[in-house]
Amino acid sequence: MVLAFIQPYYAKRFPSGGNELFRRFRESLSHDIDATIIAKGFTLKGPYASLDEILYGDKKIIDLIISIEIDPEFVAAQGTWQQHFSIPTNYFTYSGKVSLVGKINIMGVEPMTGQRIISPSVSIPNITNIPIATTGRYTRQMQDYEIMQDAGVYNAVGDALTQQYKGIMDKINAYLDVEELKSHKGEIKELKSKKGY
Repeated sequence: MVLAFIQPYYAKRFPSGGNELFRRFRESLSHDIDATIIAKGFTLKGPYASLDEILYGDKKIIDLIISIEIDPEFVAAQGTWQQHFSIPTNYFTYSGKVSLVGKINIMGVEPMTGQRIISPSVSIPNITNIPIATTGRYTRQMQDYEIMQDAGVYNAVGDALTQQYKGIMDKINAYLDVEELKSHKGEIKELKSKKGY
């Protein structure tokens, strides 16, 4: 069975997806999912940055395009900005707790018709009450996506993502089950025949 793999991407509503921490997390997932697909004995095309990169000739031989949308969310943020009075400039720091929850949407699409064959949505293992504190001094209170650049916050959330990583990969591995994906071979062949392939 020939699979194409689209590199994982973040849901549009997640503003921190371009942040270095989350970019590295996505790149690690991409590498490990790629290795998982190969280890399971599938022939792999890609990884591709997007569906548009897949050439027509490749689409004819690919059975299924696998794409993974990461949809994390920070919730239950409990904390405050503190203003510090100092000469020559006042500054702000932040401390509190945040929880990281969300889901991963796995899609398997027949390339010629765009028909979804599989589309499970699995919960990301929750990590709650991550203690965060800025190490920098800021001239204003920052937006949530901005404080992710602070070393103290970056490291705390990075540690939480590291704890969460194995659980995420275990869930993705379970849904990339060889027997289940091969069970769709007849449906894929039928869809291709409707397109004349």
